[in-house]
Amino acid sequence: MDPVGADRERILRFLSEVINQTTTLVATARLLGPSLRDQFLQLSLSAVELHKRVQRSPRIPRNMPILIFREADSTAKQELTNTVNVSKQGACIATSSIWKAGERLWIEQPGSHLRALARVAWIKTSERTPSLMGLAILGCKDFWGLEPFHPIRKNL
Repeated sequence: MDPVGADRERILRFLSEVINQTTTLVATARLLGPSLRDQFLQLSLSAVELHKRVQRSPRIPRNMPILIFREADSTAKQELTNTVNVSKQGACIATSSIWKAGERLWIEQPGSHLRALARVAWIKTSERTPSLMGLAILGCKDFWGLEPFHPIRKNL
C-alpha cells in the first residue's frame, strides 16, 4: 500500500534525515572502521532508494491501448500495445519491440491523438513476449488525466 497525506510526508522527512545523518557520519567520523563505514553508507543508499519509491506518484492498474514509436522516426514502425499501470508521469507497458534503457520515444493515446515524449526508464525482458517497459513521461505533468477535476465554484 502506498502511504498518503501526512504519513507520506513524515516518512519522507524521516528518510531525508537518515540520508543526511548517515552521509555526514561517514564523511566526518575518523574513527569508523571500514566495515562500519560501509554499513552506514549502505544504510544511506537504501534510504535514498526507499525515499524515491515513497516520493513517486502512486501506480494505478490500467489496461489501455497506447501507440509507441521511436523519437527519431515517427513514420517508421509503430507499435500498438497496452499499459499495465500508469502514474501521473510514467507508465509500465507491454512491448514486443526491442528498446534500450534511456532511449526516447513518443507515446500517443490512439483515440485522442494526445502525444508526449517519453524515456525508457527500465526494461524487463522474458523468454515470452511481450516484455515490460517502464516509461518516464517528459514534458507532460499528467498525460493520463489522473488529476481530479476541481470545478471553480462561484459564490452566488
